[in-house]
Amino acid sequence: MKIKPEKLNKGDTVGVISPSGAVKEKKMLENAGKYFEARGFKVKIAPHALDKKAYLAGEDALRLSDLENFFKDGEVKAIICSRGGYGAFRILNDINYDLIKNNPKIFVGYSDITALLNNFTQKSGLITFHGPLFASDFGGDRVDRYTEDNFWDVITKSTKIPYKFPNPSEYHCIKPGKTRGELFGGNLAIMCGLLGTPYMPDLRGKLLLLEDVGEPLYKIDRMITRLKLAGVFEQVAGVLFAEFSSIIKPGNNDTNRLTVLDVIAELTSELKIPVGYGFPAGHGPQKATLPVGVEYLFDSEEFKLELTEGYLT
Repeated sequence: MKIKPEKLNKGDTVGVISPSGAVKEKKMLENAGKYFEARGFKVKIAPHALDKKAYLAGEDALRLSDLENFFKDGEVKAIICSRGGYGAFRILNDINYDLIKNNPKIFVGYSDITALLNNFTQKSGLITFHGPLFASDFGGDRVDRYTEDNFWDVITKSTKIPYKFPNPSEYHCIKPGKTRGELFGGNLAIMCGLLGTPYMPDLRGKLLLLEDVGEPLYKIDRMITRLKLAGVFEQVAGVLFAEFSSIIKPGNNDTNRLTVLDVIAELTSELKIPVGYGFPAGHGPQKATLPVGVEYLFDSEEFKLELTEGYLT
């Protein structure tokens, strides 16, 4: 059963948690708070959002506590993760998914937060949102216009169904076709990490979103190949590769002539489903806010990505 959270209205409280990596700059969290307050929202920072334990945002139990307490907190109408990094895997086994189910609210993030988005939707039925991070995307000197316009359109329900996402500035059709499916996925490394665990979502008939950052081409090749070997691409209705940014290039001329598009095109050449590359939903400056777990229409040749199912109440 799908559970659709309530839309966000001006005057509502936005809760901020750090379930993964430690916040690097407190100033960015503060800047993001001012941005949301200027838009007419209250901001509530979780008690341990600024904790640090090496690469983690504090102890596992405390990060879990912040997450669950904000779902229980009636004042908090939406939860936005401060940043990605690493750490969500460590709490997957301890989350009370019934608590999430019984206290539905908007939950937003990407990157490492992919693990939470897919499992809240898979195990609790809650429609979640693959979208910008609080400090990382709203805490800089300026907020990208595409990112903020799409974010507010989607979570305040100023969108009308069907809702067509704007065309990407740089998009490539890899395998032409049209398909419909509920969107799942997110960060490629996280999806690969979930394989073989009880927390890998059921992707049969789904539209699979994949993106990543800061990886060399051979690792991207290996991760996509792992999904192929696991039979993932035989299950899904289509694949939308978002941006793969900050690719690490070795000092090898043969390899340097390759692009990530070359690698993806080769590895997906035998697929009989629509495949496209270049949608802004990764680690680049522009990012769409995509409800997870609801149906989309995807036309990979002409590029059309259209929400065809309501996702908020």
